[in-house]
Amino acid sequence: MTDIAPDTERNREAWNAGRYDLWVAGVGTPAEEAARIRANPAHIARRIVPHLGELAGLRVCQLQGSHGRIATGLALMGAKPTVIDFAEENARYATELAAAAGVAIDYHVSDVMQAPALRLAPFDALILELGVFHYHQGLRAFFEVVAGLTRTGGRLVIAEFHPVRQKLFHAPRDYFRTTLIEGAAPSPVPGGPELGTCIYRHWTLAEIVQTTIDVGFRIDTFQEHPDWDDPTIPGTFTLVGVKTGG
Repeated sequence: MTDIAPDTERNREAWNAGRYDLWVAGVGTPAEEAARIRANPAHIARRIVPHLGELAGLRVCQLQGSHGRIATGLALMGAKPTVIDFAEENARYATELAAAAGVAIDYHVSDVMQAPALRLAPFDALILELGVFHYHQGLRAFFEVVAGLTRTGGRLVIAEFHPVRQKLFHAPRDYFRTTLIEGAAPSPVPGGPELGTCIYRHWTLAEIVQTTIDVGFRIDTFQEHPDWDDPTIPGTFTLVGVKTGG
């Protein structure tokens, strides 16, 4: 991987620091997790599936798809998933997981901002799920990549952490803060080791919604969901858009 921004490289290094072993400790070996997903593939993709329509043959791309669990679930339901993610450790777990589940996923180890260089045909659907936006310091540039990967008439499904949760219930508690934040790379193991730090830029809900519109998506669905630890505050949101521009 070459010519990526220094902060992106730092984030990539954090996500490669023992990440495979962390997935094994947090969710199980690829074989163990494959058995669970095979038993109920719709559950692992429950935030996404209701918004995709017919899955058979659907070409779906998940940006920053990490461990490949959603992609594996979608493949088991008949979709043709592609994942773009910058961490080799994630790719290792994902490819072993898919193989154990008896399906194939097309996994590209790449900075998603370099996705146009992969020359992939536009997809029927783009998926962004839980923990995507805060890794990008240029939201418009990221959304332009998203739009370029989506065919006209294709769907964008965002299931993401709510900015109110991210910006008002975690330090420094400033909803309109635009400066960068340094923090530990997330671990699937509660209280697990910190294997590296990442650079984050948290965006407001208005910035996300407006940028979705600006790059050529018509918003069809917008929902807010309670936080799983504190149902009195918003924890996640779902946004579904349709690509209108060529």
